[in-house]
Amino acid sequence: MKDAEVKSEGRDRREGKAHFKKKGGNKNKGEKQQSTADDAFRGVGFSISIEGPELYLRTIKRLGLYVSTQFKNGSDVKMCLKKEKMIRTPYPDLADEHTTHEKRIWEFKMTEILKTERVLEGNLRNLFTILMSLCDGETKHQVESSPEFNDLEETLDSMGLLALIKKLVYTGGANNKNPRHTEPDQRRKRHCAQECVGKIKSLNSNSNLK
Repeated sequence: MKDAEVKSEGRDRREGKAHFKKKGGNKNKGEKQQSTADDAFRGVGFSISIEGPELYLRTIKRLGLYVSTQFKNGSDVKMCLKKEKMIRTPYPDLADEHTTHEKRIWEFKMTEILKTERVLEGNLRNLFTILMSLCDGETKHQVESSPEFNDLEETLDSMGLLALIKKLVYTGGANNKNPRHTEPDQRRKRHCAQECVGKIKSLNSNSNLK
């Protein structure tokens, strides 16, 4: 009987059927996640350059799509990005005079809400590192040099960090306090200027005819 088992084991080894646990599973998973992130954010990021405001909007849009697909309850994180603050689910009310059944329902709802809040808080803390990684060199330098950064980093306050990044992007950096106009604003200004020039030319032309 033992001879048969030995022969069977030897045959499995020769045929490549040896049973052992594969290694490197977590490594491959990490590499896949990194590849997904690289693909998701290719061509976007936070910058205090002249294209910064337009690039910011594209980055937030791409970030919303990424967290929706990669984070648990990612739609909650996307909503926070859209509102630029943490959005909490309102707690249900429990009447002073309630039945046992009503209290049980209230307790169930509260348990689910608190569970969702814990997931959201964890996701927002994880988002802090992603936001920092999306800053280019100069933007990251100015973010880290800001007086409020240490407190933001200590608590991993991603919404506070996002507000800081947006301020730097739309002012062109810490040394420029004048808000920039976005590209659509600039196009509207050029269009208005062209209309004004056209009206002036038309008035001059009519005046010459008289």
